[in-house]
Amino acid sequence: MSVDAPTTTLGYTRNDKIGTAVVFGGAGLAIFLLAPLLAAWLADVPLVPFRGPLEWVGSFDQPWAWVARPAVGLVVGLVLAAVVVADAYRLDVSDEQIVVQHGDDRRTIAHAQVAAVYTDRKKVVIDGTDGRRLFEQDVEAGRGRVAEAFTRHGYPWEGL
Repeated sequence: MSVDAPTTTLGYTRNDKIGTAVVFGGAGLAIFLLAPLLAAWLADVPLVPFRGPLEWVGSFDQPWAWVARPAVGLVVGLVLAAVVVADAYRLDVSDEQIVVQHGDDRRTIAHAQVAAVYTDRKKVVIDGTDGRRLFEQDVEAGRGRVAEAFTRHGYPWEGL
């Protein structure tokens, strides 16, 4: 995003969304592909509980299942990635206000209401002038990017 942009967006970028889909989809594919092999191996270990269900999962070794399982795993992984991305918070920071978006919900915090902005691990914290906490949630953006966005738009940044 250019320095002259009137609004800075903090949250999942396009590349973050693609990366999340690739990781979750790939993990789902791999887990569903290898589950029968792993379950059959674990069913033979004497101390592992749930031997019956493990043997049942290990029995899915028909030829059609070697195609269907990874496809189902990929779909499950992509659906989980979509849920994770849809549940993420997004902040649109401008000189006048901060727009908080979470799913279909949208809330506006006026610049005059903000007393302090800082991060607490992955959480962005916005304290109000009346002593209330206006926002405290995880936002998918690096600490430096968060600090730069709020200081560029004139908010009282209190991070170290």
